[in-house]
Amino acid sequence: MPNTEEQRLDIIENCNILLNGILKPFEQTDDTPEGRMITQLKWLKERAENHDLPLPVDDGKLASLLYIYTNGDICYLASSEDKVREEVEIYMNRLIGLTEEGALLNKPAYYPHTIILIDALIHLLHNASRPLTINESRLDDELEQLKTLLAESKIEPPLMSYLPDYFDFNEVNMYKVSLEDQPNGKYLVRTVADLIFEGTRPDSWLTPDDAAREVQAYK
Repeated sequence: MPNTEEQRLDIIENCNILLNGILKPFEQTDDTPEGRMITQLKWLKERAENHDLPLPVDDGKLASLLYIYTNGDICYLASSEDKVREEVEIYMNRLIGLTEEGALLNKPAYYPHTIILIDALIHLLHNASRPLTINESRLDDELEQLKTLLAESKIEPPLMSYLPDYFDFNEVNMYKVSLEDQPNGKYLVRTVADLIFEGTRPDSWLTPDDAAREVQAYK
């Protein structure tokens, strides 16, 4: 599992975004969700700045982040209901990926490689060795939409939710990937799902050059 300088800086950056943004008007205290989140973020930031935050971080040390994210206790701080994801949740989601999972974030430098895997999944659908299910046959349109939006920078991973626009992707990527009987089917579905909806990239994609080498086989 990676433990890189990039992750360390990403943790600091996402903590700062929340601390200097929606949480700036609040005091650090144990009596409110806002105050507890400030304590959590300051602890993560300080440990990361001191190069003293081994990844992944034990869940017990992330209790406030995980609990407040799950409960949505600070979502009301967004400027409007339709801004909750982009102003609040996306930064907590990234911090959870970075700290709890020790993940690498998907960033614009990796979008071209993400698109190559989306194209590979589309190619798999077009060349399946069996008739596609209803969900699989409709997945093509969803993948084309994701590819276009990502290429035009009209979406920013993590999308976090499949619904309502990506119902068929959700169905194909349920507990058992329905395309796992096809060559590289499970890898492509799971990896594209992680890149787009979780906003995390494979551990082997340490740099854009690493990603380029890995996806070469799918061009």
